[in-house]
Amino acid sequence: MSPSITRRLLTSNLLVLAGFLGLAGVALDRAYRTSVETAVREQLQAHIYTLLTAAGEDERGRMRLPEALAAPAFNQPDSGLYAEVEGEDGAYRWRSGSLLGRSDRLLTATRPGETQFRITDRLTLFDQGISWDDDFGTPMSYSLTVAMDSRALTMQQKGFRETLWLWLGGVALVLLTLQILLARWGLAPLRDMSAAVRRIESGESGGIEGSVPRELQGLTDNLNALIRQNQLRQERVRNSLADLAHSMKTPLAVLRGTAEQSGDAMLKDQISEQTLRIDQMVSYQRQRAAVAGTSGVTRPILLAPVLQRLCASLGKVHRDRGLRCIQQIPGGIALRADEGDMLELFGNLLENAYKHCDTRVQVSALIRGGGLQLDVEDDGDGFAAADVERLLHRGERADQRHPGEGIGLAVASEIVTQYGGSLDIGSSKLGGAAIRVLLPLGNPTP
Repeated sequence: MSPSITRRLLTSNLLVLAGFLGLAGVALDRAYRTSVETAVREQLQAHIYTLLTAAGEDERGRMRLPEALAAPAFNQPDSGLYAEVEGEDGAYRWRSGSLLGRSDRLLTATRPGETQFRITDRLTLFDQGISWDDDFGTPMSYSLTVAMDSRALTMQQKGFRETLWLWLGGVALVLLTLQILLARWGLAPLRDMSAAVRRIESGESGGIEGSVPRELQGLTDNLNALIRQNQLRQERVRNSLADLAHSMKTPLAVLRGTAEQSGDAMLKDQISEQTLRIDQMVSYQRQRAAVAGTSGVTRPILLAPVLQRLCASLGKVHRDRGLRCIQQIPGGIALRADEGDMLELFGNLLENAYKHCDTRVQVSALIRGGGLQLDVEDDGDGFAAADVERLLHRGERADQRHPGEGIGLAVASEIVTQYGGSLDIGSSKLGGAAIRVLLPLGNPTP
């Protein structure tokens, strides 16, 4: 899967957002729990002061608590608020009425002046140690414990936690939606750039037009410059070779004229042969340079109309021979290629087939393996087996080929190679030659 900038941005933002909100949720939950526990601690400590306020003395001045306290919750069994006092080295023990029927011990021995806050599975407890002087001035140590049912505290924290994560989830959803909208808005120039490139590919535009963000201005300028340079370079090569061919016509004509006036037959033949070879070489190189090739900005063309046009033209040229051309070309096959290149390629192949056939030429095309397979067959004599390898040998010069067919096949081979395809020559079921061309439908492999 190709990487997506939008997906990368959203994924990274989602991870950051999840991490931030997760840490924020944990911090808020811990802060709330600490706040609630502090409030419960202060509440239990206040109850300790209530016990000390309600405490009286016996006949010796020792601390004694009444059986019933002013706070009703201490007197009602299983009310959820409990108290227990122990002192005088275990000689004195007092339990609130709310502990009636319960045998569990709440107390933890605490030295005078010490406090302790504890939370268990069922209870939240606060312990405090005090020192009480009797009438004789003897200090007596007492441990006071006040306990509260933990269920209320747990439910309170649970309710807060559910509300907290519900709100954080809603905030995360809103922020994620905003991030998607902002990412789409921020990446809109890239989508516009992609649409501009597609317009260039389809032939609707010759470059990227309109205003672009500063960050993409350099890319836009370079791409437009590259397109212009490619067009200008191709045009200069074609024009240069056209000028070369035109400029050589006069010298070649002079040489031929001189050869015709010469009385030396051998010299005449040599000059005629060499001028013909020079003419073929220039023609061959000129057709090679005319190959535009394909790229991502080449407009796709339909194959069937190109072949129909060529067959109609060649049929008129060979009308007196009564030739028949059978076309088996699906109408929807499109090839990303220069139309001039395809006319040159298929024109050379069809011209060769029309020239050497007896009565029939057959052209068929199909999509195979993600590429185009085109077969041009005829019912003529075909190629000699010894000539096939030489005709397809890469680097073969035009002056080593047979006139009338060598240059055409050489140019066809050059075009196919330029487009990253292959060309094979074999025998046709019709009895003559069969030329098979395989071309990729898209850009050629570098």
